[in-house]
Amino acid sequence: MTYTLPTDAEEWVAAWRERINDREQFAAAAEGFDAAFRFEIRDDGRDDGDLLAFHVDIEDGTCTAASLAEADGGYDFVLRGPFDAWSAMLSGTLDVSEAVMDGTFDIEGNTMTLLRRQDAVAEMVAAAQNVDTEFAR
Repeated sequence: MTYTLPTDAEEWVAAWRERINDREQFAAAAEGFDAAFRFEIRDDGRDDGDLLAFHVDIEDGTCTAASLAEADGGYDFVLRGPFDAWSAMLSGTLDVSEAVMDGTFDIEGNTMTLLRRQDAVAEMVAAAQNVDTEFAR
């Protein structure tokens, strides 16, 4: 099934959780890793404010929760970037590590932990890329 963002955001994030948990590589990379993530798709000049925010909980190699995020705060890590960059990342034309390094994406949280767990984050991104996604923009 193809999901359209932002219209099908709730269904999309549920599919993302399934894809994360289907990946054996994620389970191995995230073993012993417990973290709460907030992923923000930000306004890129076409809207006022945030467009979408997702909350993802990881516990010892499993994605235990994934939903639309309602409030800021309480997250170990936040990754935010403009809509067009998210579209490029999910289509595979933008590397998340490079986008963080060049400032396209902003990250909050303990960067040393993220560096140690970069394989888990890469697997989360790969899972998102495996959700059939269209962008309504």
